[in-house]
Amino acid sequence: MKYLDWFKRFPVFLRDVKLEVKKTSFPSQKEVTNTTLVVVVVVAIFGVYLWIVDQVVFSLLTKVFAVFH
Repeated sequence: MKYLDWFKRFPVFLRDVKLEVKKTSFPSQKEVTNTTLVVVVVVAIFGVYLWIVDQVVFSLLTKVFAVFH
């Protein structure tokens, strides 16, 4: 019985999907370019920050292990 209900509701579902897709708006090429640039810059900044933190932690741990070795 559930399968029959699914087949009956499927055309309604497709119609609703089509209506929702018509409501969507897509960004312009300029918006996509700007957003991509922001993402790349932020990822680069976080990458450098995490590299610096990694170097500091590594240096500190090396000194601590040298004391107890």
